[in-house]
Amino acid sequence: MSKIDFLALLIASVAPLWICDCTPTPRPPELVTVNKMMLDQASASKASSAAPQTFKMSQRYYQLAEAAYDDGEMDQAAHFAMLAQIKYLTAMEQSMRLAADERREKAERRFAAAEKAAGSYDARKEEADKRIARMEKLKALQKQLESERTRSAAEKKRIEEQMAKARAEAQAKLEAEKKAAAEKLAAEQALLEQTRKEKEVQELLADARSRIQMAEALGGAEHDSANLNSARTFTAQANKALEEKRFKNASDLAGMAKEKADAAIAKSKAAYAAKQEKMALLQQRKALFTEATTLGESEIGASVKQDRRGVVITLRDMFGSGKATVLPERTRLLDRIAELASKYADYPLVIEGYTDSRGRAADNLALSQSRAQSVLDYLVSVKKLTFERVKSAGYGASNPIADNSRAEGRAKNRRIEVIFLFR
Repeated sequence: MSKIDFLALLIASVAPLWICDCTPTPRPPELVTVNKMMLDQASASKASSAAPQTFKMSQRYYQLAEAAYDDGEMDQAAHFAMLAQIKYLTAMEQSMRLAADERREKAERRFAAAEKAAGSYDARKEEADKRIARMEKLKALQKQLESERTRSAAEKKRIEEQMAKARAEAQAKLEAEKKAAAEKLAAEQALLEQTRKEKEVQELLADARSRIQMAEALGGAEHDSANLNSARTFTAQANKALEEKRFKNASDLAGMAKEKADAAIAKSKAAYAAKQEKMALLQQRKALFTEATTLGESEIGASVKQDRRGVVITLRDMFGSGKATVLPERTRLLDRIAELASKYADYPLVIEGYTDSRGRAADNLALSQSRAQSVLDYLVSVKKLTFERVKSAGYGASNPIADNSRAEGRAKNRRIEVIFLFR
């Protein structure tokens, strides 16, 4: 007999009993237990989240148990209820295991944090010990003070007077320090102002000397010796006034020297211009500028421009840092300038040296003069240009052509300018 036939026979045999007896059959204890489990929503949610497949199997067995109970199969109901309970408990075990793992991870993180915090424990303990020692010392001093206070009112008054005196002395010391700081600040500001004025005068003097050099190169001694000599005299007087810190006088004298030099330049230029035909002179200048421009385009570290003075060839990277000797690999530029100077022999040459603004002004001035002189010496001694034709001067950090606050600007300001003077 098959299981289905057996169940059918069993149902047929007990059916009259169900009809006659309306009292419901008690649920198996296993089904009652698993029913309570399923009704516990909090536990069921945890079991479903931790082991969804196992929990679904538990629900399936529970449904089978309920169906078996409804069919009156108590043993099957108890069996399926027991399976549902086992699966439910398995899911709950997984939930508890996951919760335990989470607690373990949290504990490990807390332990790691505690180990990290413990790393500075000794330092904190040492600092705490020091604070405790200071506090104990302070308490001891306070106790001693209380003891002293209890000895006599006179002693208390004496201590208060000493404290008042100490405060007064401290206040006086503070005022003195403030006064000294104010005086120091005023002195620094005065020095800064003096440096600014000195720089302004040096720039004016550099401009005046440049114009005197130009006047000399243009034959000012022949064409306007009076103004040229006056410019030299005013320059010397301005230098002396600058040394004596008479900045206003030095500035005025430098301005007068510039005016006299300009007058000599103007007269010398006029005298020279009278000897040449204007068109021929302009054509020659144009040719000079064109060839100089070709030089600037073909040589690295050289650029060419034309201004009121003449054709200006600007040379860079001619010297090592802080040195005044022309680098051997850069003499090629001077050779080409000498070729240009030989071709245009009527143009006086002025060599001007400039530095960036870093360092002391006096050091920069001396370095720029040495560099300009080094270029002059090469052109005269090696390339055989006449000494009378070539003049040199250094002007330090004056007349910057770029921003000295940036490395690129400072590199542009460190330069030699070879000027083919227009006459």
